[in-house]
Amino acid sequence: MANARVYLETSFFRYLVAQPSAEATKADRQEITRLWWGRRRHEFSLRVSQIVYDEFCTAREPQIGADEAQQRVLLLDEAELLPLNRAILGLARLLLEPEGPLPAKAEADALHWAVAAAYACEYVLTWNYRHLNNAFIKRRAERIIRSHGYESPTICTPEELY
Repeated sequence: MANARVYLETSFFRYLVAQPSAEATKADRQEITRLWWGRRRHEFSLRVSQIVYDEFCTAREPQIGADEAQQRVLLLDEAELLPLNRAILGLARLLLEPEGPLPAKAEADALHWAVAAAYACEYVLTWNYRHLNNAFIKRRAERIIRSHGYESPTICTPEELY
């Protein structure tokens, strides 16, 4: 497992930097994410895409200030940036409805999955159970990815990769 390629999806970073939550489940996820980051991240080759930068550091969260945005960029800079290309965009489209398992509104999630597959990442770390770490969706998406010559990454939480 040493140097396994791990794609860090946006929800991972959101839990990493969020203010401590009073909600038990969210607080547990924050703690698990912080522990993984502090203790395990150096055992893996970390990867992100421009989608993560866009979702985590820009206008989707207009309430973050310049200092916080800079801190977020520094976190992301610990990972290799994987560029998008036509093959990735095409694979992502196949994962979206009407033929794919992801709803059309989940374009960013399809891109995360396609990037990780195209760059042969072994794992995608996420807390996104709606579209990524969802058993029904994973099964169909994995078939599509394999049928187009890629190996699907294992979609999991930081807790599962601890």
